[in-house]
Amino acid sequence: MINSTCPGSIAHAFKMFVPLPLLALILTSLPSLAQDTVPRALELFRDPAFAEGFGASWSYGSKFTLSSERKEGAVTAYREIWPWQVHLIPEGSVTKVGIKEHAWDFEEGGHLNVTNARGEFIPELHAKKLVANHLIEVNTPEKLQFAQFNNDGLADADPQRNTKLVKRITTDRRGKITLAYNSLNEIRNVATGYSAQFALDIWPTLLLVQNFHDPPKLRDYERLDFTLSWQVTKLKQLSDWPAGLPGAAMPDMNLQFYFLLREIAHPERVLWVGLLQHPSNPKHGFIHTSVDQWDIVMHREPFLVDGKTASVGPQHTYQRELKTLVREALAASAAKQPEKKLSANADDYYIHLFNIGWEGIGHWDAEAELSGLSLKGLRKP
Repeated sequence: MINSTCPGSIAHAFKMFVPLPLLALILTSLPSLAQDTVPRALELFRDPAFAEGFGASWSYGSKFTLSSERKEGAVTAYREIWPWQVHLIPEGSVTKVGIKEHAWDFEEGGHLNVTNARGEFIPELHAKKLVANHLIEVNTPEKLQFAQFNNDGLADADPQRNTKLVKRITTDRRGKITLAYNSLNEIRNVATGYSAQFALDIWPTLLLVQNFHDPPKLRDYERLDFTLSWQVTKLKQLSDWPAGLPGAAMPDMNLQFYFLLREIAHPERVLWVGLLQHPSNPKHGFIHTSVDQWDIVMHREPFLVDGKTASVGPQHTYQRELKTLVREALAASAAKQPEKKLSANADDYYIHLFNIGWEGIGHWDAEAELSGLSLKGLRKP
């Protein structure tokens, strides 16, 4: 607030030299002038440097500020998973840390009502989740590294403990993160395809997830500019399984990302758009658009180098205007939507979440380094 009676105020100085009508016009315009200085271009990802740590809200959050059913907004409560504990990485158990979260979580799929190799019935396999089962290897201001090992059935004193690496996450806390994944060593890996049959006993999955606390509405932005660099440093097939089994999919492992969007007026209506960054099968370098039995639309384009899928080793950078990608996805999926449920207008959607990482079938040793992640939104005036 401007104090016009204070001798040292801006208004007092103006009164000495500016006619009162002009002074009044200037003073009433000051709030709008201040608003014009607010930057229109905003970074929409929280913690794109991967500096803070990793949370558990996507895996184990039970209540959220916007929608607990859809896991939208900030987490306000966590599930109880005794005898396991829900952890924030690197802080520790939420029973000690309290109800907080980090910008980045993990999606690793679920295994419900399964029987292990020893014939034991397991209602929910928590041992597969990083936030329930991990070992912190490095935690310094310059580096955070943690891993998961398959110690299933091993006694605490067994020398084989912590020898079968499943997952390792490494961040320099300045924007570079490495996702290493060995699906042969997975605690459970029985899925032979991507079908609904394995929806509750999922195929190998290691994805970073960000759930937007204040979901961006596409109608509020002129542009949404996405940028990402990556380098696949390892992608090796370790066996032919499940090739040859009746009805089995061919083994593959894919590095990819997706945005999950929902209609503002009908949030149950879902659109996934993304990029196949690096497939193990070079024949998968094509645009894929599908509509599943729940009318969920998925649209994925491939990253190509000289018309071919990328090879292991080189670093690549991808830049894309997200609203344009959404429009293309809606146009491509229109003919495949029998009831045309989804709105064809990109401005009718908001971004719920973003995920990125490895997903596939079979036994693989994979590693990728991600950097330069950004989603810059240019707000409408």
